[in-house]
Amino acid sequence: MSEGLAEGVGISRAGHFETVGQQRAAATLGIWAWLITELLLFSALFLVALITRIQHPEATVAAAKHLKFWIGAVNTVVLICSSLTMSMAIEFSRIGWQRAMVRAMLATAALGSLFLVLKGYEYYADWDEHMMPFLSNRPFALAETPPARLFVNLYYVATILHALHLFTGIALLLGVTWMAAKAGFLSRHQNWIEVYGLYWHFIDLVWILAFPILYVVNR
Repeated sequence: MSEGLAEGVGISRAGHFETVGQQRAAATLGIWAWLITELLLFSALFLVALITRIQHPEATVAAAKHLKFWIGAVNTVVLICSSLTMSMAIEFSRIGWQRAMVRAMLATAALGSLFLVLKGYEYYADWDEHMMPFLSNRPFALAETPPARLFVNLYYVATILHALHLFTGIALLLGVTWMAAKAGFLSRHQNWIEVYGLYWHFIDLVWILAFPILYVVNR
């Protein structure tokens, strides 16, 4: 957002920054630096999963058939919609519409929660079909097929990490929303909404990468 728009909604700056634009640039650079390190982590997991699919198509397809494609597809739509509501919250914050911003943030948190509920149901279905490799009392259905076992392990590591990021994002979003509902928030902390929006879009991006690699390729 331009400095002129920031001044339009009366945004103040911290004392150690010369301008509101400089403050926003510093915050944006910081969050991008952190998000890139997180993206490298997920990228490594997805790359190994993709290579496993390419080198061992039959084994990975046998494992992938147990993944609930419809849940993955619905969750993809849910997170895309949550990115839309988060973008709306950012735009509302820029023009000073505090009440509309808060409602858009709550809608974003609700969509994120819906994703976790659906993902939890999918994990339950995996447990019921003996597709959880970490449980000794329920033998893994494809234990004798190392590539399938590796693929499912990668699936769980990647999706659980993503779910933890999403859960953290929802908790932070609710906290920021609670503060954002108070009078004068936008004049002091509008850049918080912008920075947090980058984190939420990162969570969505990770799932958009995960869905085709884990659910679609070689299906």
